Amino acid sequence: PVPFGSTVYLTAEAILRWGTDEQKTRLLPGIATGELKGALAVVESLEQLTPAGIGTRFADGRLSGIKLIVPDGGIADLLVVLAQGGSGPGLYLVDLRHAAASRENVASVDLTRNTARIEFDGTAAEPLGGEGAGWENLQALYDRAAVLYAFEQLGGALRALDMGVGYAKERFAFGRPIGSFQAIKHMLADMYVAAKLAESNCYYAAWALSTDSAELPLAAATARVSATQAYQLCSRDNIQVHGGMGFTWEFDCHLYYRRSNFLALELGGLSHWEDRLVANLQPAAAAAGS
Repeated sequence: PVPFGSTVYLTAEAILRWGTDEQKTRLLPGIATGELKGALAVVESLEQLTPAGIGTRFADGRLSGIKLIVPDGGIADLLVVLAQGGSGPGLYLVDLRHAAASRENVASVDLTRNTARIEFDGTAAEPLGGEGAGWENLQALYDRAAVLYAFEQLGGALRALDMGVGYAKERFAFGRPIGSFQAIKHMLADMYVAAKLAESNCYYAAWALSTDSAELPLAAATARVSATQAYQLCSRDNIQVHGGMGFTWEFDCHLYYRRSNFLALELGGLSHWEDRLVANLQPAAAAAGS
């Protein structure tokens, strides 16, 4: 339930890549010690985000606008905000320890994660990276964060698989463990295959990230799609393996199912990453054909 991804995968990563030396010196030590929590504020509507659809504005060192769904936004100390500046979209840093913004917690599918609606009304902010480069920088940030979130999704998928296998060995029906029945075997086998495919893609993406390879956009999209699918499949079918008990609060199955759906919507939904995967596969396919 801690805001690790929002703070480390997104906020710290953005500051590391585009922050000034002064911003890094001022903020990164607090993130490293756990004193500062961060969040990325992007979403403004239920429609797919586009550069032309950014309504939040930055002018004269102030932000004005509303971000609807900000993971960990209600508990964050630092915000990285996508907004329209004088030269186009930009990323802007808001230190909520010293700047005022109206925050309201909103309900989400994952009850262990904070989610907030944030309204900026002349809120003090500072540029993070060059003005006009915000949209390109956001996509680069998403590529890097997608790899790290994919490993979190993979970990959840493997844990859900372990839970299902363990229960199938211990739960008896008609004098036999339920894992001996074909329907359960096939379900667990599908979970295993999905998790192992995601694992392979995650390690490929980790290599691309660690080497700053030109293949990172393709690798990140591949890992993101397969890890999202694996976590959703494993967490859902884990409930089915547990039968009626899987739907109760007493079992942890619902926690993994909720988190799988929450993570599937961060950084854009699954269809967004499928589109990115196709877009990155096309040049690779063309190069292979030539």
